[in-house]
Amino acid sequence: MRPHQRGGLGRIGTAGSSPLLYVITHREWNAVKVGIGACTGYTSRLLQHELQGWELYRASDFTTGAAYDVEQGVLDRLRGAKLCPFLTKDVMPNGWSETCSTDRVTADEVWAMVEEETRRAPDDYAPRAGARPRAAFLFDAEAAAEEMRARGYEPLVPYPGRTNATWPSRCTTCGHEGRPTFNAVRNGGQGCRICRTRAAQAKRATAATAPKAEGVMRAAGFEPLEPYSTSQTPWRRRCTACGRESTPTYSNVRNGGTRCRFCSSKSSNAEQAETEMHAAGFEPLEPYPGRTTDPWHCRCSCGNEVMTRLSFVRSGTTGCKKCPRTGGRTDPAKAAAEVRQAGFDPLETYPGKTTDRWRCRCACGTKVTVTLTGIRRGRTRCGTCSKDHTD
Repeated sequence: MRPHQRGGLGRIGTAGSSPLLYVITHREWNAVKVGIGACTGYTSRLLQHELQGWELYRASDFTTGAAYDVEQGVLDRLRGAKLCPFLTKDVMPNGWSETCSTDRVTADEVWAMVEEETRRAPDDYAPRAGARPRAAFLFDAEAAAEEMRARGYEPLVPYPGRTNATWPSRCTTCGHEGRPTFNAVRNGGQGCRICRTRAAQAKRATAATAPKAEGVMRAAGFEPLEPYSTSQTPWRRRCTACGRESTPTYSNVRNGGTRCRFCSSKSSNAEQAETEMHAAGFEPLEPYPGRTTDPWHCRCSCGNEVMTRLSFVRSGTTGCKKCPRTGGRTDPAKAAAEVRQAGFDPLETYPGKTTDRWRCRCACGTKVTVTLTGIRRGRTRCGTCSKDHTD
């Protein structure tokens, strides 16, 4: 056997009539193929492949039977690893079943298989028994069904037995029932007709609506930061007034949602927020958090540090829980008078709520904690007094 090196297919002609076992590649299709055939004459397989853009990687002379034997040994290994066929019959009418993707197996690896099968072949060729197998029957039915499901089809009948036979299936995306071929689906050449139509219609609709949608967003005071997709898809934009980014849908803006949430009544700019907090008796100890409902670290006019919200201030809150309250809240002086009238002398200022514990001294001299709620319910003695009274 005489190996031929890489080069154009037109440089491999020989005077002999022995067939070549060759490995060729196609750059545009990212494909590699193994095959056998004569190298001279207008009917040469290699010349036919050259017209389709194939380039010779390497070739060797064999006797007719040995070339077929080695080729079938290599194809058995490729089919066993589910590496071929890669191209469809529509793309390559002659030899499509012997093609593989170069993303999965390289020409170097295929030629290494050729050399290994050559070493295994006997010196005296003995023809193989049986006819040459048909590539259309070499796929495992269950594996073919799994591949169809992985590509978005649910088979409705068992594998038809051939890769180029129609296979009734249901699209798992839209539910349409069609008759694709396994070859077309696995090579990406045949998707669901309904899904393709819908995608094309959506693409045309998007292209037609995009200029109008961008105009509506800009008229509402927003600058789009990404291309328009659909009316229900969040659309990243920037408010031209405050510079903040948000992601409303075009449908919301078109239906009247034209105000930035940071500029609306639920939000405020920092200067306005601080003014409102000072008016309510709070001194901000950190920058405005951005939303009226966000906790804001402030100092109350009584000196107590609290976490409050601008929304509380806007609803009427004017101090922390330890400050004197109005509108149903008890004044500290009035609370102290009630406690003294019940027989207790306050040892600290009123805590602010009727349910808060208040350290006091009972008339018997015992230090206790009471609540204004308990006093109002009739408590007039501590535990020690109660015990002495019982005895």
